[in-house]
Amino acid sequence: MISNVGTFAQNELLRNRLTETQSELNRLQVQVSSGKKSVEYSGLREGARLSLSLRSTRSTNDAFLQSNVVTKTRMEQMQTVLQRVKDISVEMRNAAWSAMSPANLSSTQGNAALKAQASAALQEMTQLLNTQIDGFHLFAGRETDAAPMIDPGNISTPGTPLGNVADIAAALPLDDTAASGDTLYDSIVSHLDGNVVGAVPGSSPVRYYNGEYSATAEALLTVRIDDGFDMAYGITGRDNSINNIMQSLYALSSVDLSATTDAGFRQIARRAAADLELGQDTVVEEMGELGVKQAQIRELTTRQQDFMTTIDVQLGDIEDVDMTEAISRLTYTQNALEASYRMIAAVRDLSLVRYL
Repeated sequence: MISNVGTFAQNELLRNRLTETQSELNRLQVQVSSGKKSVEYSGLREGARLSLSLRSTRSTNDAFLQSNVVTKTRMEQMQTVLQRVKDISVEMRNAAWSAMSPANLSSTQGNAALKAQASAALQEMTQLLNTQIDGFHLFAGRETDAAPMIDPGNISTPGTPLGNVADIAAALPLDDTAASGDTLYDSIVSHLDGNVVGAVPGSSPVRYYNGEYSATAEALLTVRIDDGFDMAYGITGRDNSINNIMQSLYALSSVDLSATTDAGFRQIARRAAADLELGQDTVVEEMGELGVKQAQIRELTTRQQDFMTTIDVQLGDIEDVDMTEAISRLTYTQNALEASYRMIAAVRDLSLVRYL
Protein backbone atom coordinates (compact mmCIF):
# COMPACT_ATOMS: atom_id res chain seq x y z
CA MET A 1 0.00 0.00 0.00
CA ILE A 2 1.20 3.47 -0.81
CA SER A 3 0.95 5.68 2.26
CA ASN A 4 -0.33 9.27 2.40
CA VAL A 5 2.12 12.07 1.95
CA GLY A 6 3.37 13.65 5.19
CA THR A 7 5.06 12.58 8.37
CA PHE A 8 3.64 11.88 11.79
CA ALA A 9 5.09 15.15 13.04
CA GLN A 10 3.36 17.11 10.33
CA ASN A 11 0.05 15.43 11.12
CA GLU A 12 0.44 16.23 14.79
CA LEU A 13 1.20 19.83 13.94
CA LEU A 14 -1.95 20.08 11.86
CA ARG A 15 -4.07 18.49 14.59
CA ASN A 16 -2.62 20.79 17.27
CA ARG A 17 -3.27 23.84 15.13
CA LEU A 18 -6.83 22.63 14.58
CA THR A 19 -7.37 22.09 18.31
CA GLU A 20 -6.08 25.58 19.08
CA THR A 21 -8.40 27.08 16.50
CA GLN A 22 -11.36 25.16 17.94
CA SER A 23 -10.51 26.37 21.47
CA GLU A 24 -10.25 29.95 20.23
CA LEU A 25 -13.59 29.59 18.49
CA ASN A 26 -15.22 28.28 21.68
CA ARG A 27 -13.73 31.15 23.69
CA LEU A 28 -14.97 33.75 21.23
CA GLN A 29 -18.46 32.19 21.15
CA VAL A 30 -18.63 32.48 24.96
CA GLN A 31 -17.46 36.10 24.78
CA VAL A 32 -20.09 37.02 22.19
CA SER A 33 -22.91 35.26 24.08
CA SER A 34 -21.96 36.61 27.55
CA GLY A 35 -20.43 39.97 26.67
CA LYS A 36 -17.54 39.14 29.02
CA LYS A 37 -13.92 38.48 28.23
CA SER A 38 -14.07 35.38 30.44
CA VAL A 39 -16.57 33.64 32.70
CA GLU A 40 -13.72 32.77 35.06
CA TYR A 41 -11.32 35.13 36.79
CA SER A 42 -8.37 33.07 35.54
CA GLY A 43 -9.34 34.10 32.03
CA LEU A 44 -8.77 37.76 32.88
CA ARG A 45 -5.07 37.10 33.48
CA GLU A 46 -3.39 40.17 34.98
CA GLY A 47 -6.76 41.93 35.36
CA ALA A 48 -8.17 39.28 37.71
CA ARG A 49 -6.74 40.75 40.91
CA LEU A 50 -7.92 44.28 40.08
CA SER A 51 -11.37 42.95 39.17
CA LEU A 52 -11.70 41.16 42.52
CA SER A 53 -10.58 44.26 44.40
CA LEU A 54 -13.03 46.50 42.54
CA ARG A 55 -15.91 44.08 43.12
CA SER A 56 -15.14 43.95 46.85
CA THR A 57 -15.14 47.74 46.98
CA ARG A 58 -18.36 47.87 45.00
CA SER A 59 -20.08 45.41 47.34
CA THR A 60 -19.13 47.46 50.40
CA ASN A 61 -20.21 50.71 48.81
CA ASP A 62 -23.51 49.17 47.67
CA ALA A 63 -24.25 48.01 51.24
CA PHE A 64 -23.71 51.57 52.52
CA LEU A 65 -25.81 52.97 49.69
CA GLN A 66 -28.76 50.67 50.41
CA SER A 67 -28.55 51.37 54.14
CA ASN A 68 -28.47 55.11 53.52
CA VAL A 69 -31.59 54.93 51.36
CA VAL A 70 -33.40 53.30 54.31
CA THR A 71 -32.00 55.91 56.73
CA LYS A 72 -33.09 58.71 54.41
CA THR A 73 -36.65 57.30 54.35
CA ARG A 74 -36.73 57.11 58.15
CA MET A 75 -35.49 60.67 58.50
CA GLU A 76 -38.14 61.94 56.11
CA GLN A 77 -40.86 60.21 58.15
CA MET A 78 -39.40 61.65 61.36
CA GLN A 79 -39.59 65.15 59.91
CA THR A 80 -43.23 64.60 59.00
CA VAL A 81 -44.03 63.46 62.55
CA LEU A 82 -42.11 66.32 64.17
CA GLN A 83 -43.89 68.86 61.95
CA ARG A 84 -47.24 67.61 63.23
CA VAL A 85 -45.95 67.57 66.84
CA LYS A 86 -44.96 71.22 66.40
CA ASP A 87 -48.41 72.05 65.02
CA ILE A 88 -50.11 70.34 67.98
CA SER A 89 -47.98 72.31 70.44
CA VAL A 90 -48.90 75.59 68.69
CA GLU A 91 -52.62 74.75 68.68
CA MET A 92 -52.64 73.76 72.34
CA ARG A 93 -50.47 76.74 73.37
CA ASN A 94 -52.99 79.09 71.76
CA ALA A 95 -55.84 77.32 73.53
CA ALA A 96 -53.99 77.52 76.88
CA TRP A 97 -53.30 81.23 76.35
CA SER A 98 -57.02 81.83 75.93
CA ALA A 99 -57.71 79.91 79.15
CA MET A 100 -55.19 82.01 81.11
CA SER A 101 -57.50 85.04 81.21
CA PRO A 102 -61.08 85.31 82.52
CA ALA A 103 -61.65 87.79 79.69
CA ASN A 104 -61.36 84.95 77.20
CA LEU A 105 -62.82 82.09 79.24
CA SER A 106 -65.05 82.81 82.21
CA SER A 107 -65.39 80.41 85.11
CA THR A 108 -69.08 79.96 84.32
CA GLN A 109 -68.20 78.62 80.88
CA GLY A 110 -66.00 75.85 82.28
CA ASN A 111 -63.35 74.19 80.12
CA ALA A 112 -64.86 71.02 78.69
CA ALA A 113 -63.68 71.96 75.20
CA LEU A 114 -60.08 72.51 76.38
CA LYS A 115 -60.00 69.18 78.23
CA ALA A 116 -61.38 67.40 75.17
CA GLN A 117 -58.85 69.09 72.91
CA ALA A 118 -55.96 68.20 75.21
CA SER A 119 -57.12 64.57 75.51
CA ALA A 120 -57.42 64.27 71.73
CA ALA A 121 -53.95 65.80 71.33
CA LEU A 122 -52.55 63.23 73.79
CA GLN A 123 -53.95 60.38 71.74
CA GLU A 124 -52.59 61.84 68.51
CA MET A 125 -49.16 62.46 70.04
CA THR A 126 -49.05 58.84 71.20
CA GLN A 127 -49.91 57.57 67.72
CA LEU A 128 -47.40 59.90 66.05
CA LEU A 129 -44.54 58.88 68.33
CA ASN A 130 -45.37 55.19 67.85
CA THR A 131 -44.76 55.56 64.11
CA GLN A 132 -42.91 52.61 62.64
CA ILE A 133 -41.50 51.65 59.24
CA ASP A 134 -41.33 47.91 58.57
CA GLY A 135 -41.50 47.16 62.30
CA PHE A 136 -38.81 49.73 63.10
CA HIS A 137 -40.10 52.28 65.68
CA LEU A 138 -38.61 55.67 65.00
CA PHE A 139 -38.91 57.28 68.43
CA ALA A 140 -37.91 54.42 70.76
CA GLY A 141 -34.15 54.95 70.82
CA ARG A 142 -32.40 51.69 70.08
CA GLU A 143 -35.29 49.57 71.40
CA THR A 144 -36.87 49.75 67.98
CA ASP A 145 -38.87 46.52 68.10
CA ALA A 146 -41.60 47.77 70.46
CA ALA A 147 -43.91 50.78 70.52
CA PRO A 148 -42.39 53.37 72.90
CA MET A 149 -45.50 55.33 73.87
CA ILE A 150 -47.99 54.02 76.41
CA ASP A 151 -51.67 54.52 75.73
CA PRO A 152 -52.77 57.43 77.95
CA GLY A 153 -56.02 55.67 78.79
CA ASN A 154 -58.58 57.97 80.35
CA ILE A 155 -59.15 59.69 83.66
CA SER A 156 -61.67 57.06 84.76
CA THR A 157 -59.32 54.10 84.26
CA PRO A 158 -57.03 53.55 87.30
CA GLY A 159 -53.43 52.66 86.64
CA THR A 160 -53.21 54.36 83.25
CA PRO A 161 -51.14 57.54 82.89
CA LEU A 162 -54.28 59.69 82.64
CA GLY A 163 -55.92 57.76 85.46
CA ASN A 164 -52.94 58.42 87.73
CA VAL A 165 -52.86 62.09 86.81
CA ALA A 166 -56.58 62.29 87.63
CA ASP A 167 -55.82 60.69 91.03
CA ILE A 168 -53.15 63.32 91.65
CA ALA A 169 -55.62 66.07 90.76
CA ALA A 170 -58.14 64.56 93.18
CA ALA A 171 -55.55 64.32 95.98
CA LEU A 172 -54.31 67.88 95.39
CA PRO A 173 -57.49 69.73 94.45
CA LEU A 174 -57.24 73.14 92.89
CA ASP A 175 -58.59 76.15 94.68
CA ASP A 176 -58.83 79.84 93.86
CA THR A 177 -55.09 80.40 94.37
CA ALA A 178 -52.17 80.27 91.93
CA ALA A 179 -50.21 78.26 94.50
CA SER A 180 -52.61 75.33 94.18
CA GLY A 181 -52.03 75.32 90.43
CA ASP A 182 -48.25 75.26 90.89
CA THR A 183 -48.45 72.45 93.44
CA LEU A 184 -50.65 70.28 91.21
CA TYR A 185 -48.63 70.96 88.05
CA ASP A 186 -45.33 70.14 89.78
CA SER A 187 -46.76 66.91 91.18
CA ILE A 188 -48.05 65.86 87.75
CA VAL A 189 -44.65 66.56 86.18
CA SER A 190 -42.80 64.60 88.87
CA HIS A 191 -45.14 61.66 88.56
CA LEU A 192 -44.89 61.53 84.77
CA ASP A 193 -41.11 61.77 85.00
CA GLY A 194 -41.14 58.75 87.28
CA ASN A 195 -39.09 60.57 89.89
CA VAL A 196 -41.61 60.26 92.73
CA VAL A 197 -44.93 58.60 93.34
CA GLY A 198 -46.54 61.98 93.68
CA ALA A 199 -49.86 62.26 95.47
CA VAL A 200 -51.21 58.81 94.61
CA PRO A 201 -51.00 56.75 97.83
CA GLY A 202 -49.47 53.31 97.38
CA SER A 203 -49.02 53.58 93.62
CA SER A 204 -45.94 53.40 91.43
CA PRO A 205 -45.09 56.09 88.91
CA VAL A 206 -46.53 55.37 85.48
CA ARG A 207 -44.54 56.98 82.72
CA TYR A 208 -46.05 57.67 79.33
CA TYR A 209 -42.86 56.38 77.62
CA ASN A 210 -41.58 52.82 77.54
CA GLY A 211 -38.65 52.96 75.11
CA GLU A 212 -34.93 53.37 75.70
CA TYR A 213 -34.22 56.16 78.15
CA SER A 214 -31.26 57.57 80.03
CA ALA A 215 -31.39 60.59 82.32
CA THR A 216 -27.76 61.41 81.51
CA ALA A 217 -27.50 60.79 77.75
CA GLU A 218 -29.68 60.97 74.68
CA ALA A 219 -30.68 57.61 73.24
CA LEU A 220 -30.27 58.29 69.55
CA LEU A 221 -30.38 56.01 66.54
CA THR A 222 -26.89 55.38 65.17
CA VAL A 223 -26.08 54.17 61.68
CA ARG A 224 -22.79 53.71 59.82
CA ILE A 225 -23.25 55.71 56.65
CA ASP A 226 -19.76 55.26 55.22
CA ASP A 227 -16.49 53.57 56.01
CA GLY A 228 -15.49 54.80 59.49
CA PHE A 229 -18.34 57.35 59.62
CA ASP A 230 -21.25 56.86 62.06
CA MET A 231 -24.22 59.20 62.28
CA ALA A 232 -26.52 59.60 65.32
CA TYR A 233 -29.91 61.12 64.58
CA GLY A 234 -33.49 61.57 65.77
CA ILE A 235 -35.09 61.94 69.17
CA THR A 236 -37.05 59.66 71.48
CA GLY A 237 -40.56 60.00 72.83
CA ARG A 238 -38.96 60.97 76.15
CA ASP A 239 -36.83 63.77 74.74
CA ASN A 240 -37.06 67.01 76.74
CA SER A 241 -38.87 68.77 73.91
CA ILE A 242 -41.51 66.02 73.76
CA ASN A 243 -41.68 65.79 77.54
CA ASN A 244 -42.56 69.49 77.85
CA ILE A 245 -45.47 69.02 75.47
CA MET A 246 -46.72 65.75 76.98
CA GLN A 247 -46.76 66.93 80.59
CA SER A 248 -48.69 70.04 79.52
CA LEU A 249 -51.29 67.94 77.72
CA TYR A 250 -51.69 65.60 80.69
CA ALA A 251 -52.22 68.54 83.03
CA LEU A 252 -54.78 70.22 80.76
CA SER A 253 -56.61 66.90 80.32
CA SER A 254 -57.25 66.47 84.03
CA VAL A 255 -58.26 69.84 85.54
CA ASP A 256 -61.60 71.67 85.68
CA LEU A 257 -62.42 75.37 85.65
CA SER A 258 -65.01 76.62 88.08
CA ALA A 259 -65.54 79.60 90.38
CA THR A 260 -63.74 77.74 93.20
CA THR A 261 -60.75 76.66 91.06
CA ASP A 262 -60.39 79.84 89.00
CA ALA A 263 -56.91 81.06 90.01
CA GLY A 264 -55.50 77.53 90.29
CA PHE A 265 -56.79 76.59 86.86
CA ARG A 266 -55.42 79.79 85.29
CA GLN A 267 -51.99 78.96 86.73
CA ILE A 268 -52.15 75.44 85.27
CA ALA A 269 -52.98 76.99 81.89
CA ARG A 270 -50.12 79.49 82.27
CA ARG A 271 -47.60 76.78 83.13
CA ALA A 272 -48.87 74.57 80.30
CA ALA A 273 -48.66 77.42 77.77
CA ALA A 274 -45.04 78.12 78.78
CA ASP A 275 -44.06 74.44 78.48
CA LEU A 276 -45.87 74.11 75.16
CA GLU A 277 -44.01 77.11 73.79
CA LEU A 278 -40.70 75.71 75.04
CA GLY A 279 -41.55 72.32 73.54
CA GLN A 280 -42.43 73.95 70.23
CA ASP A 281 -39.15 75.87 70.10
CA THR A 282 -37.02 72.83 70.91
CA VAL A 283 -38.89 70.63 68.43
CA VAL A 284 -38.10 73.22 65.76
CA GLU A 285 -34.43 73.00 66.77
CA GLU A 286 -34.57 69.21 66.51
CA MET A 287 -36.12 69.50 63.06
CA GLY A 288 -33.29 71.81 62.02
CA GLU A 289 -30.62 69.37 63.25
CA LEU A 290 -32.37 66.50 61.52
CA GLY A 291 -32.57 68.57 58.33
CA VAL A 292 -28.80 69.10 58.37
CA LYS A 293 -28.25 65.35 58.67
CA GLN A 294 -30.76 64.69 55.91
CA ALA A 295 -28.70 66.97 53.65
CA GLN A 296 -25.55 65.05 54.62
CA ILE A 297 -27.22 61.76 53.75
CA ARG A 298 -28.42 63.10 50.39
CA GLU A 299 -24.95 64.42 49.49
CA LEU A 300 -23.27 61.21 50.60
CA THR A 301 -25.78 59.09 48.68
CA THR A 302 -25.06 61.09 45.52
CA ARG A 303 -21.31 60.59 45.97
CA GLN A 304 -21.78 56.87 46.57
CA GLN A 305 -23.92 56.55 43.43
CA ASP A 306 -21.26 58.39 41.40
CA PHE A 307 -18.59 56.14 42.87
CA MET A 308 -20.60 53.05 41.88
CA THR A 309 -20.78 54.38 38.34
CA THR A 310 -17.01 54.88 38.26
CA ILE A 311 -16.38 51.36 39.55
CA ASP A 312 -18.78 49.89 36.97
CA VAL A 313 -16.90 51.68 34.19
CA GLN A 314 -13.58 50.32 35.49
CA LEU A 315 -14.99 46.80 35.76
CA GLY A 316 -16.33 47.09 32.23
CA ASP A 317 -12.89 47.99 30.93
CA ILE A 318 -11.42 44.92 32.64
CA GLU A 319 -14.18 42.34 32.16
CA ASP A 320 -16.36 43.37 29.22
CA VAL A 321 -15.50 42.43 25.68
CA ASP A 322 -15.52 44.76 22.68
CA MET A 323 -18.49 43.18 20.93
CA THR A 324 -17.64 44.48 17.45
CA GLU A 325 -14.09 43.18 17.68
CA ALA A 326 -15.22 39.85 19.20
CA ILE A 327 -17.77 39.21 16.42
CA SER A 328 -15.17 40.08 13.78
CA ARG A 329 -12.64 37.71 15.34
CA LEU A 330 -15.30 35.01 15.70
CA THR A 331 -16.12 35.23 11.98
CA TYR A 332 -12.44 35.14 11.07
CA THR A 333 -11.80 32.13 13.34
CA GLN A 334 -14.78 30.25 11.93
CA ASN A 335 -13.47 30.79 8.43
CA ALA A 336 -9.96 29.72 9.49
CA LEU A 337 -11.33 26.57 11.12
CA GLU A 338 -13.31 25.63 8.02
CA ALA A 339 -10.20 26.20 5.90
CA SER A 340 -8.21 23.96 8.25
CA TYR A 341 -10.80 21.19 7.91
CA ARG A 342 -10.62 21.44 4.11
CA MET A 343 -6.82 21.43 4.14
CA ILE A 344 -6.60 18.35 6.37
CA ALA A 345 -9.13 16.53 4.22
CA ALA A 346 -7.11 17.40 1.13
CA VAL A 347 -3.82 16.29 2.68
CA ARG A 348 -5.29 12.96 3.78
CA ASP A 349 -6.34 12.26 0.20
CA LEU A 350 -2.90 13.17 -1.19
CA SER A 351 -0.76 10.09 -2.09
CA LEU A 352 2.16 9.20 -4.38
CA VAL A 353 -0.24 7.53 -6.76
CA ARG A 354 -2.20 10.73 -7.23
CA TYR A 355 0.97 12.78 -7.29
CA LEU A 356 2.37 10.65 -10.10
